[in-house]
Amino acid sequence: MVSTDTASSSQPHGLLTRKPAGSLEVSKPTWWLESRFHFSFAGWHDPDRMNFGALRVVNDDLVKGKAGFGRHPHRDFEIFSYIVDGKLSHKDSLGNYESLGRGAVQYLSAGTGISHAEMNDDTEPTRFLQIWLSPDKRGVEPQYGSREHETEARHNRLLHLLQGNTPAPTWKNVNEQPGADCLHQDAHVYVSENDPNVVHDISLGPKRQAYLICIEGGLRANGVELKMRDALEVVNTSDSQSLDLQLASGSSGSHFMIIEMARA
Repeated sequence: MVSTDTASSSQPHGLLTRKPAGSLEVSKPTWWLESRFHFSFAGWHDPDRMNFGALRVVNDDLVKGKAGFGRHPHRDFEIFSYIVDGKLSHKDSLGNYESLGRGAVQYLSAGTGISHAEMNDDTEPTRFLQIWLSPDKRGVEPQYGSREHETEARHNRLLHLLQGNTPAPTWKNVNEQPGADCLHQDAHVYVSENDPNVVHDISLGPKRQAYLICIEGGLRANGVELKMRDALEVVNTSDSQSLDLQLASGSSGSHFMIIEMARA
């Protein structure tokens, strides 16, 4: 049974809604896969969890060794995978093939249509986040990109993992990545891996929102506590003022992702 325990916190022109790990749908459709769905996916449908703005899918996947997602098609979605543990191999109909490890990102703009496979060719389990965003226009030319990052690139700072097609927020302590893949959407993706008690002060501009995922460890976002696999929806309800957001790493450190986007 899926827990419906969620918590909301109203702040001046801001709404924070926690999505505890226990409220995610756990799917075990086969011997090699265990998935946790943040939004409706596959055979699970929750009308209250269809999307968050342009964000349509967040799946936290565990794939056993020598198994994975065989070749399958996609169309008109911006899809990326962020590898947390192990290695993930990608092979697509454009002729791309590679296997990447922790901290790497694989980006696929499905556009008019593409097929790919994602496999764990290793013997140890692989954990990765697979995330889908709706594009701002349909029918673009399919493309694939990837980038590997050492831990240092995201250690105690925000790594700009994927760029959007609009100017990025002017946050401090950001490791920008010139030439990073660009989403066909008004959205920017950041990751950070932090020592205990490290603090990041950021702000959401007017008419903006963000989805925060606690990948490992724990943190507090404006006083809202997040543990491993918890998520937080943050909405700036103001059309003219910014919303300050403080992300404070917990006693065991934190590893998180934040997807900043236009307000729905």
